[in-house]
Amino acid sequence: MKNIIYRSTSLAFMALFALVSSSLAQDAPKAGPREHYELRFYTVDSAAQQQRVADYWAQAAIPALNRLGIKNIGLFQETKPQEGEAFGQVVVLIPYKNIGQFASSQWKLNADKEYKKAGADYLRASKDDPAYRRIESHLLRAMKVKPQLTVPNIGKKRIFEMREYEGHSEAGSANKIAMFDQIEADIFAESGLEAVFYSETLIGKNRPSLRYMVTFDDEADQAKDWQSFRDNPRWNKAKVDPKWSRGGVSGRTTNYLKPLKGSQL
Repeated sequence: MKNIIYRSTSLAFMALFALVSSSLAQDAPKAGPREHYELRFYTVDSAAQQQRVADYWAQAAIPALNRLGIKNIGLFQETKPQEGEAFGQVVVLIPYKNIGQFASSQWKLNADKEYKKAGADYLRASKDDPAYRRIESHLLRAMKVKPQLTVPNIGKKRIFEMREYEGHSEAGSANKIAMFDQIEADIFAESGLEAVFYSETLIGKNRPSLRYMVTFDDEADQAKDWQSFRDNPRWNKAKVDPKWSRGGVSGRTTNYLKPLKGSQL
């Protein structure tokens, strides 16, 4: 008898738990799956190579990827070349809904006749007349705080800034990512910093690291927003909080970017 009562009580509790869980799940915001990003840097040795890479993406690669359902692709050129370089890199940001979409995209492109025809000048470049010097690729995963990127107003003139923060260790970098997820991204928004994406690096030469991109109307807006961030009381409190101090940044790389013709960001 006791077993029957116990089982009945247990079943009733489980049914109540399922009902409450279902209700909470319905009320909880649906953030959606976290995107993956492929980030490519094209190092070039001339303005002609810059244009050749840009034309390939605008006329061939972006339209072909769009046909595969891969959209909101960013095509940029550095406005301030990296140290020792005469020409700014061409930078491409490709968002994928999931890792499977990333994995299948290249062989699907190779099967696209329209893509190969439109991109022939780039794809068939000779050894004596290369389209670029080198490509550096990174695979990123969106942070929890921003599972999908935000498309800025592409009808408005914009500038972009992308930063990579290197961590001294895996634990230190994970702590900095947690800081963004829990507080720093909110402080960015409070300060007027308009984020396109926040991400952690899965594959890249400077791991462990995180990377994010912010956008501005112009350089005056850029300076104003960063000053607002530096003056934010929540930031000045958070940066000395022992909870976050062990996630300090050990290295930083900044890319100043302008969108090129054909960019969807």
